[in-house]
Amino acid sequence: MENQDILDFANMVFSMEYGSIDFEELYPKAYSRECCHIPIHHIIEEEGKIRALLDVYPVSLRLNGTQISIKAAYIGTVAVHPRFRGKGYMTKLMQKAEEDAREKGFDLMLVDGDRHRYRKYGFEKAGTKYSFNVRFSNIWHHCRDIYTEEELRVPKYRFEELDDNSAYVPFLFDLYRRKCVTARTKKDFFVCLQSNLAITYGVLIDECIAGYINISNDEKNILEFELDDSVFIPRMLCDFMEGTGLNEIGISVGMDETEKLEQLECISDYYNLSMSHQMKIIKPERVLEFLVAWKAKYNTHVIDSNKIKEFWKQLAADDREKISLLTTSRCFMEMQKGEKSRLRHIPSDWLPLPFFLPDGDAF
Repeated sequence: MENQDILDFANMVFSMEYGSIDFEELYPKAYSRECCHIPIHHIIEEEGKIRALLDVYPVSLRLNGTQISIKAAYIGTVAVHPRFRGKGYMTKLMQKAEEDAREKGFDLMLVDGDRHRYRKYGFEKAGTKYSFNVRFSNIWHHCRDIYTEEELRVPKYRFEELDDNSAYVPFLFDLYRRKCVTARTKKDFFVCLQSNLAITYGVLIDECIAGYINISNDEKNILEFELDDSVFIPRMLCDFMEGTGLNEIGISVGMDETEKLEQLECISDYYNLSMSHQMKIIKPERVLEFLVAWKAKYNTHVIDSNKIKEFWKQLAADDREKISLLTTSRCFMEMQKGEKSRLRHIPSDWLPLPFFLPDGDAF
């Protein structure tokens, strides 16, 4: 089956439910001709026509400053023709995708968000993101405590819309690589920022590049941002919202972005905690090592590795249920059961384990 036929099928199914959809435009890293269609396609055909589709996006997650990495198989572009639903096609495709992921040596499988239908395929909630609601009036009052009104009248930062030919892109990629965990290469960094028709602005001060803001096409959410000095995040956002005429905006960050969390908490109306991803573990020990090392990157409490190893020995190698509890958010509920909990002996500083990546890392 030709790639274009697969893309046409995905566009047709999603357009029937959500209006006009063009995956090549929405997810250029995965579907643009320049990127050579990176997904692994799993399809079901009947009479020479596609009836169901499931794509897997290979992603290598790298822990900053270490040699530790894992291979993740992102599940996406899940589509069944409306007239052929209810025949078990998706169950067959999920089984096929998992078998293929195991054969190809992936460490885990991932899906974005809290999609309940994936629970039946063995996925568990994993990872937390903080979603802040930021109003311009709150930022302005916060900045008034730091700057004089005269200083606030003159913008400290200016913003320039960027494209992939911008001379600033290499510097912005270096800022991105400061994250605890990264998935993008220098080659695909900017094309990831273009996912979902997002708009990227360079943040400049005194004509020098200082960071970037990636904002959704409807200007309701900042999808991600980086600034060379996190202390100035409130002032930078104040200048951005005033310059673009935005009175309110949403900002999501991961639990490991502690410097951003500190600054955003000071200027937000409120924030919510929600699921970032769901995961299905293929190689438990590798995933556990990665998540514990990730947590150690930002958490002030050092995890007692000896206690973890001692507890790990108590688990049978094939005890997937306990392993799943340890590495996903269900552990919080399990811990509430007290002495009846299967996890009652885990170190007190185990939780929570992290998992957060912007959507552009998948596509």
